[in-house]
Amino acid sequence: MSAWSGVLAREYKFIRAHKAEQFLLFGLPLLLIVLIWWIFSSGQSRDLPLAVLDLDQSQLSRQLSRTLDASPALSVAEYPDDNAQAMQLLQQRKVYAVLVIPEQFAAKLLSGQQATVVLEHNAQFTSHSSAIYRSVQQGINTAATLLNADRLLRTGKAGALALAAPIRLTSSALYNEDTDYELFLAATLIPAVLHILAMVIAVSAVGRELRDGSAALWLEAASGSVSTALAAKLLPYWLICCGWGWLFIWLFAASGRADIQGSGLALVTGMLLMQSAAMAIALLLLGLTKNLRMALSLSGFFSAPAFAYSGQAFPLVAMPAFAQGWASLLPLTHWITLYNQIWLAGAPLAYYASTLLILLLMVIIPGAAAFYLLQKSAFKPEYWGAK
Repeated sequence: MSAWSGVLAREYKFIRAHKAEQFLLFGLPLLLIVLIWWIFSSGQSRDLPLAVLDLDQSQLSRQLSRTLDASPALSVAEYPDDNAQAMQLLQQRKVYAVLVIPEQFAAKLLSGQQATVVLEHNAQFTSHSSAIYRSVQQGINTAATLLNADRLLRTGKAGALALAAPIRLTSSALYNEDTDYELFLAATLIPAVLHILAMVIAVSAVGRELRDGSAALWLEAASGSVSTALAAKLLPYWLICCGWGWLFIWLFAASGRADIQGSGLALVTGMLLMQSAAMAIALLLLGLTKNLRMALSLSGFFSAPAFAYSGQAFPLVAMPAFAQGWASLLPLTHWITLYNQIWLAGAPLAYYASTLLILLLMVIIPGAAAFYLLQKSAFKPEYWGAK
């Protein structure tokens, strides 16, 4: 107990004396959680600016513009006079798309002919572009159906609406019914950031002892026990990292935007294992390099792109084999699997037990290797002082 208390007291003294360490442990995680949550708090894209180049200037073309403006995702912000002005608005990013309604639009529709409108959208902005395209398509389909129904009613045919739209699609979204970006991105980006911080914190806590050449004093505080030195040093940082993860789960669930459909205990356990695995892998990188700067660089290389490889934004099954293999080595990938299975879908234990086991192995195997390497080299003076 005296060895544990000696190391813990040493860490407490260090944290208390260094404002930068306090910010890394407490200020930065809070700032990032609040910032990410605030960015995606609206849940859905709304009032994306659209320009309508109305070359027909008819009652039907104006009705189509009003229908599109009524869509929650769209706002008809500009009515350019010609195509050159419309392209200028796109280039200046005052709008993200231009809908061109050609001349004779109304005349063709009223005579029973097909009329074509053109949507020119800036596909550089994928989310904006896809949301606008989807909403414009829905608006045009609605306007076309109502126009056909009106024409059929004028001829006295019964069931005009069914005749105007004989085939209808009923779409049932599962597990994220409102296509809510808060559930899709905020709830997965925050753990991604915490996953990165866990690696940085673990490397910094142990690596500074090598950089500063203070490993001998650290071992002395642990009464000469390497295992006690490592365990007692990492304990407060592990509790802090896991605490941020558990706080995120509690706050997100308490907000009412995403009720946990499955086992809350399994989610908390998964978060604990993800943070533990991140720290274990970080220490393994430090054990391999024996250099704080290099270990921090490798930790950033390993963890920073983790979200891109996790399969949340781009489907994992569509990635090449190498990318899928890389994703399988990232603790975040398995946490996001748990999030989708447990939090959103409410899957039973049989579906996610293997994921929890993988995370446990990602703690044990890198952790054991890191302990072996650090025990072998961390307390040798020849590895101290490397910048």
